[in-house]
Amino acid sequence: IGIEAGKNLSYQVHYRRSEVWTILKGQGEFALDGVIYQVKPGDVLKIPVGAKHGIKAISDLEFIEVQAGNELVEEDIVRLFLNWEEVYAHCRLVVNT
Repeated sequence: IGIEAGKNLSYQVHYRRSEVWTILKGQGEFALDGVIYQVKPGDVLKIPVGAKHGIKAISDLEFIEVQAGNELVEEDIVRLFLNWEEVYAHCRLVVNT
């Protein structure tokens, strides 16, 4: 998956699948259950079923997404916030790793 610098994926949740994202290229901010983390190439992000998550590209970002679950369907997505300003407003802190 590729995201251009300054763009983001929605802050969302899945109820029937978990995901693992492996960052290949770029710098970004990864939001998981109300906490924002800095991410870089080599980081592996584990997203359990029911976890709220999203990502913003600081520089052009590329990552591999692996999904696991009994039913892998596109309909298993609830978008909570579309823009990153809303994510900032609802997350409690920024953690640098």
